[in-house]
Amino acid sequence: MSQSINGLNQLSKLNINKIESKIENTDNLSFKSIFENAVNDYVQAENKVDEDIYKLTTGESDDLHNLMINTQKSELSLDLLLQLRNKAIDAYNEVLRINV
Repeated sequence: MSQSINGLNQLSKLNINKIESKIENTDNLSFKSIFENAVNDYVQAENKVDEDIYKLTTGESDDLHNLMINTQKSELSLDLLLQLRNKAIDAYNEVLRINV
């Protein structure tokens, strides 16, 4: 029993180290790079959906399941992009309200 608990402690330390390294890697990201990544992710997801639709309509594929999954991924990418845009606009408006 105590061996499994020790194993869990080591596992949790490993996961914490991975999370900390990911946080350190994101410290040097600018808003511009995050926004560009979101735009690129959306474009790639939308292109994948277009490709899947083309293959489905021409009969090259009958994989409707993955088409629906890719459509949902594309919608989520668009939602993320819109939320980033909204946050940027809110931040800009907040800066405009600052009295100098």
